[in-house]
Amino acid sequence: MPCEYEKFFTEVFHLEDPSDAPTKQHEIYFNEIQKFIKKNSIFTPSQVIKCLSKNNKLTHIDLNRMEKELKIFSVTYLSGGSNIGYPAFQFDLQAGITKPVISSILKPLNGMYKNWDLAFWLNSYFHDLGGSIIEVLDSGSLKSLLREVSNI
Repeated sequence: MPCEYEKFFTEVFHLEDPSDAPTKQHEIYFNEIQKFIKKNSIFTPSQVIKCLSKNNKLTHIDLNRMEKELKIFSVTYLSGGSNIGYPAFQFDLQAGITKPVISSILKPLNGMYKNWDLAFWLNSYFHDLGGSIIEVLDSGSLKSLLREVSNI
C-alpha cells in the first residue's frame, strides 16, 4: 500500500491542469514535475531492466535491491502500467550500467530527500558547481560535486 507521500504524487499525476489542483502544494509540484520531465527523461522499470540487462539479466526485485543499496532512486511516475519511474541521468546507456557516482551522491544523503524532492534537489542550481548536479554528472567537476554533497 502506498504511503501518503506517494499518494500525493499520484494525485498530482492525475491532474490535467494546474488550475485543477486541490491545494497550492499540488499545483507547485505539478508545475515542477512538468518542467523536470521536459528537460529529463524518465524510464519505466522495464526500460531500466532492458538497459541494465546487457551484462546481467535483472528483475524488478533487483531494481528494489539497488534502491535499498542507494545505487539508484525512483520517483512516483504513472507510465507504462507502472507507478514508478527512474530519472534517466542515473544510467550510462552505452555501457548498460548505473553511473557509479550516483551511489556516491545518494549514500551521504541517506534518505534526506526522496522521490521528486530528490530529483528536484539534484536539478537545483549549485553556485559552486556552476549548474545542477545533473548537469555536472558527466563533466570533470566530480570532485566539486562530491564535495558539495558531503557538505549537506
